[in-house]
Amino acid sequence: MNDFIIPNWHPLLVHFTVALVISSTVFFVLSKLVTKRTDTFVTVAKWMLWSAAGVTILTVLAGFAAFNSVNHDDVAHKVMKVHRNWALVTGAVILLVAIWSFRASAVSNSMIAASLVLAGLVGVTGYLGSELVYRHGLGVMRMPAASGEGHDHGAGGHGEDATEGDLEEKPHEHGEDQGDDGPTKEETHQDGHSDHASVPETKDHDDAGSAAHEHSVEKAKKTHAHEGMLALDFAKHFQKALFSGDFDMVAQSFAPNAIVFENGTKEASLAGYLENHLKPEMPMLKAAKRQVTDQTILENENSATVTTSSVLMFLSQGKKRSFNSVETLGLVRIAGEWKIGHAHWSSRPVQDAH
Repeated sequence: MNDFIIPNWHPLLVHFTVALVISSTVFFVLSKLVTKRTDTFVTVAKWMLWSAAGVTILTVLAGFAAFNSVNHDDVAHKVMKVHRNWALVTGAVILLVAIWSFRASAVSNSMIAASLVLAGLVGVTGYLGSELVYRHGLGVMRMPAASGEGHDHGAGGHGEDATEGDLEEKPHEHGEDQGDDGPTKEETHQDGHSDHASVPETKDHDDAGSAAHEHSVEKAKKTHAHEGMLALDFAKHFQKALFSGDFDMVAQSFAPNAIVFENGTKEASLAGYLENHLKPEMPMLKAAKRQVTDQTILENENSATVTTSSVLMFLSQGKKRSFNSVETLGLVRIAGEWKIGHAHWSSRPVQDAH
């Protein structure tokens, strides 16, 4: 194993906090409902709450460690701060109720009510934490795509439209006009691959066979779409795919060992960047309006650098928000095809440009 499966201990410890607090609340309530077992249930409830208080201290400490170490984007950072604030309040209440139950001689109705409130706080905080993992992909080392018969259980996933809340966040700045006249996938299918470009219609295949054949042809087109292109055309083709939501084409544009930077921060890995960062944000990029202000290229035989400056415009709560974006693509030629070996995006709000 190259990486320890648990880079931080917060996901493990937090489950003890949740389980112990909820169980403690249940036994506090049962102590009032089942009078024959009151003493037993009160003892169990108190010990669970005290144990929860001890574990919660470790949970919060591990949470701060995760907050300062887990890779995340601007959208997830906002949710992280909300989760952190709720967690601090919830942790403080756990400690206060635990001290109260330790010092009280009997369990009052007020203590029961406090335990119910505490269970609600834990539920909200836990929900926000699950949002970070299952919606924003924080701390996830790999997010597999559905593959193989019987493993695709729905049409959901990363293809949803971006919500208005998503558009409020600082965008992924990849500056290129969506209306660019760059070559289409068919236009970039150069000589030597014309056998894939035109497939004669046959009447011998059934519908299922025809569909499978068309799928294989489209896959072959995408595989060879970059071959024979000029560096600038490749860059425009990449940007057009990026802003039209073609994730597969975008992913194939990168060299296997490509390095990605955003606003001065190096991404931990290309695979993690594509699946956990770029893929969830592509609906937001697709919804943006773009205007290219400048584009330059320095090209050699097997390498090139394409720099694109643009303005990205987003609609947020009925108001337009604009960002100045600069994209730098370091291209390398591999087996006759251009690939992205280095990418760097940076941006700032237009109002801060001066």
